[in-house]
Amino acid sequence: MIKILRVFEFVWLAISLLSILKVWELWGKDGHEQLLYIFAGFSVLGVIMFFFRRRMRLKMEARNKTSNSN
Repeated sequence: MIKILRVFEFVWLAISLLSILKVWELWGKDGHEQLLYIFAGFSVLGVIMFFFRRRMRLKMEARNKTSNSN
């Protein structure tokens, strides 16, 4: 279960990276401002979700470690 959570952390980073690449591609093109903002939002969301999910996984690992040691 923990390994799957770790994989999903990096899926969020991949989403962020792909969104940054799309923002780079759309930068300066006329008529694509709305898509630019959407992909910029996804890139920020991906980074935030990476750190949020990482923190939750680390808390879960610590809780499992303390419950297994008792």
